[in-house]
Amino acid sequence: MSMSEGKKKFISAAVTLAGVICLPQMLISSGKGLDFSNSFLSVLVFLLCFPVIHRSLWNGARSIWSFLMSLVLVTACCLGSRLEALGYVWLTDWHMWAAMPFLLLFFMLLTDGLWGILEDAGRYGKQEQEAAGIKRETLYIFLFFLLVWGIVLLAVYPGFFVYDAQDEFNQVAMRRFTTHHPLLHVVLLGGIISLGNKIFASYNAGIALYMVFQMLLMAGCFTYILSYFRQNRAPVWLRRAGVLYFAFFPVIQMYVLCSAKDTLYSAGMLLTIVLLLRLFREKAEFFSDQNKTALLLLSLFSMAAMRHNGFYILLLMIPVIILCAGKNCRVKAAATACTALLLYLLVSNGLAFVLHAQVQENQEMLTVPIQQLARVYTTSPEVMTEEEKSVLLEVLPREALERYTPKLSDSVKIDFNNAAYKADPTRYWRLWWSVGKKAPAVYLNAWLLTSYGFWYPDAVIDVYRGNTVFTYTYEDSSYFGFETELPGTRDSKIPLLNEWFRRLSLELFQQKVPVVSMLFSPGFLFLVYLSGLLFLMRRKQYKTVLAFLPAILNWLTVILGPTYLVRYVLIFWLALPVLAYVVSTGKLCYTNRN
Repeated sequence: MSMSEGKKKFISAAVTLAGVICLPQMLISSGKGLDFSNSFLSVLVFLLCFPVIHRSLWNGARSIWSFLMSLVLVTACCLGSRLEALGYVWLTDWHMWAAMPFLLLFFMLLTDGLWGILEDAGRYGKQEQEAAGIKRETLYIFLFFLLVWGIVLLAVYPGFFVYDAQDEFNQVAMRRFTTHHPLLHVVLLGGIISLGNKIFASYNAGIALYMVFQMLLMAGCFTYILSYFRQNRAPVWLRRAGVLYFAFFPVIQMYVLCSAKDTLYSAGMLLTIVLLLRLFREKAEFFSDQNKTALLLLSLFSMAAMRHNGFYILLLMIPVIILCAGKNCRVKAAATACTALLLYLLVSNGLAFVLHAQVQENQEMLTVPIQQLARVYTTSPEVMTEEEKSVLLEVLPREALERYTPKLSDSVKIDFNNAAYKADPTRYWRLWWSVGKKAPAVYLNAWLLTSYGFWYPDAVIDVYRGNTVFTYTYEDSSYFGFETELPGTRDSKIPLLNEWFRRLSLELFQQKVPVVSMLFSPGFLFLVYLSGLLFLMRRKQYKTVLAFLPAILNWLTVILGPTYLVRYVLIFWLALPVLAYVVSTGKLCYTNRN
């Protein structure tokens, strides 16, 4: 006997109400617990969610992928809200665990409803016919990017010279090199700045020259992506939105004009993603074009050469590229990927040899264990024996441990004794294991506090709070390193626009704007990518998902890093139009044959 429509609506209303009632468990509370529950917003959320829940519950096509999306979202927000508000998570919090089943069902149904809307839009959407004049349009877009970014460069002249930039430049200036930073980027940055200073007798001019160099590369990268969209008949609205997004979105502008190695690293990863999408679809046709093959090789090399974690991503991507390229193309795919790896090894090791670079320290790979031991020593010293404390002090001096801050490991790991660690690594791993068995919750919180900004959408990026740099002290926000470090000095030609970027970087400016604030959130973009890729999994577009594997692997490496910052996951912003395209159309390529 079929259930009546009235009973179905009653059940749907009950499910929606249960989810809305449990929502405060995922939100930051001011302490009274009335922020959401005693607000008209709760009624608005109920009324907006009920139609979607009702449709999904009785007519939706549920799958394991929507459950996984709901599980990650609910877990991230439940844990993240407590980390943001309290600075720790109690795993015995029964309110959180009791709410989770209702929240899982609520968001699983909402996810199914959203994906159903996307499928309907894709089913009835039309692809645009390619028109003539693509080369001329490509040139105009390239020049448009340079014009817009050039105006911004004048405002923040000579550019955002920050995030290890001074250290990298000093290596070139003093001819004392280490492998702490990728040597190719060190040589590029320091060499171009030195050249500019030699020609114009101004370090500001040298820094600006590097920014122009980077602008040209990024404009070429973005123009290639948009040109490719047009060649494959992407909707006009998406292409136009892509142009405006790349030109004007503040995060893009900040990093196009920032000296950090993350910009070129992420650009290489972006091109890798798009070229893999082409390769996995075109196969033999892809390798018949030498330009595509060369560009893929160069993109893989750039990704590996501009950040140390890019090397490990390249290693993991090689078998994926070979397996997904098709039986007839595996030899060519292997040759291309392995040549990129060989080129990276030759360049990185060659530069290290020629420049007599000292080998990097171990603490960059040991960030999480260092932070965990420092948290135990600082917050729960009673669980450590005197012998364990003595062993810990062999690699971390007391003054370093006393500088422990929950969201940033730099102040502790900077004094890590590499010589003592290298002499007997097992001694310290035994220490880490013995302490961890006695304080597993402390270890968990130590790791979550340095990584939760990468997966919790409402996290405030204030990891440098209290740190004094050259021209200011970080307070409420550490969203972006705004300043120009020595030997450069900020000389803004458009002070009003310079102030705009200062507020975006150092104040809770954009985070006070509903909806818009989420576009600046690394955690929110992580959930956007997760939803988009799981949606493609539901549609059995597995190779499309694998093309985004570099971004996924990058995220997995940075959650083991020293803190959470936008620059570590810049690829989330750069590849957003590509994700929008593959999700909205279902495939990257539309050829005349189709």
